[in-house]
Amino acid sequence: MSPFFMDKNTIMKYVVNLNSVTPVRSAPQEQAEMVTQLLFGETCEVEGDSESFVKIKNSIDSYTGWVDAKMLTEIDEEIYTKLLSHPTFMTCVPIADAFCMTDKSIYHLSAGSRLPFYNPENSSFDIAGKTFQIHPSFVTYLPHSSKDNIIATAMLFLNSPYMWGGKNVFGIDCSGLVQTVFAMNGFSLTRDAGTQVKEGEIISSLAEAQPTDLLFFEKDEKTTHVGIYLGDGKIIHASGKVKIEPVDNKGIMNDETSAYSHILSAIRRI
Repeated sequence: MSPFFMDKNTIMKYVVNLNSVTPVRSAPQEQAEMVTQLLFGETCEVEGDSESFVKIKNSIDSYTGWVDAKMLTEIDEEIYTKLLSHPTFMTCVPIADAFCMTDKSIYHLSAGSRLPFYNPENSSFDIAGKTFQIHPSFVTYLPHSSKDNIIATAMLFLNSPYMWGGKNVFGIDCSGLVQTVFAMNGFSLTRDAGTQVKEGEIISSLAEAQPTDLLFFEKDEKTTHVGIYLGDGKIIHASGKVKIEPVDNKGIMNDETSAYSHILSAIRRI
């Protein structure tokens, strides 16, 4: 039985991820496919359990999946509710070191990690009985959404290897790149390309596209890929690794093979 559930009538619990990155899987077992990740500071509702795993719903994007319970830290409903309404501070560099003053250890946080209850006056935050210190140059505050730094943020992930379900600089997938980059600029997007394609407004052609617009690509009439338009016929996307390649009204031209690797199907403006 998971430590989050004493019996079948137990009220739903709340958790925060205090690991650098925690895998979220499609089924309650270590061998199951990783469908996404939790970055440091992301909070979740616990919807159920199976053996040592709990089924979580991410409070940011409502994405569900299974996580090994011992990788999560339980918080009470009051703290969970306060976190949802607290100003959002996030890490804004590829890797930021946070020093845990409680256990005297270093936490390596990937870009886009959230800093619960961060206090800019002393560059520290307290969560679940631990106090962390982090250099203010690693931190950004998001009082409102802005697309001014979308392109610069995307460049932080350049050359990061592709990893299905990944959301961090050491492994990231196409929709994880888009979601994380936009989150770091105050926008809340869904997790997968198939749902991201329903967000924002439709742009009819590449000629009308602007930098930061999202370009979507399909295979067998299904949206399977997404990237961020840079303007001037260029896109940054995660395919093999995060890279910049030419794009036109047909799709993405692979630099190495001079062939189209992805077929353009939609353009959306967030």
